Parts: sequence; structure tokens; C-alpha cells
Amino acid sequence: MDANKNSAQEELFYLADENGEQMAFHFLDCILVEDREYLVLMPAEGPYVNEAVILQRFKEANGEESYIPVEDMKTIRAVYDLFRQRAGDAFIFTDEN
Repeated sequence: MDANKNSAQEELFYLADENGEQMAFHFLDCILVEDREYLVLMPAEGPYVNEAVILQRFKEANGEESYIPVEDMKTIRAVYDLFRQRAGDAFIFTDEN
């Protein structure tokens, strides 16, 4: 996926990594697949700024949210394909299917 073609207002999303370091992401979409929520994010800086990151969102009983990287390729493909359909006009996708 390449840079956003539109200069629409971007929403930054901050997450802490395993070392507690804050990382900034551009929030691209929230997609529901099989009753599970997935966030599609793009790093705001660093070497992977043009690569989508897909995280599953979990809502805890206490209201807190946690985010887990998706490792299952079938799920990644399903979420990414839906994202491409929904955001096809906003981005230039350079990946190969």
C-alpha cells in the first residue's frame, strides 16, 4: 500500500510496544470479520510507513481495550481485502495478490 492520495484529516492512534515505547499510527479503518473487530493502521514514522498493520481489538470487562497482532494469514487476507474494497479510492495499493 502506498501513501494516501487524499490529504484528508488524519487521525493518529498511539500504542505502546512490548518495551512501553509509544508508537504513532495513522488510523485507517475498523473492520468487522466474523464478529471480531480489527483495526487497520499505518505507522506514522519509521521504515514501514507505507505498510498496513492489522490488529485485533479486544474489549476487557473493565472497559480497557487491548490490541493483538493478527498472525493467521486467512484472517489477514480477509481483513485486508475488505479494507481494499472500502478504501480503494483513498490509497494506491502496490501489493501483489
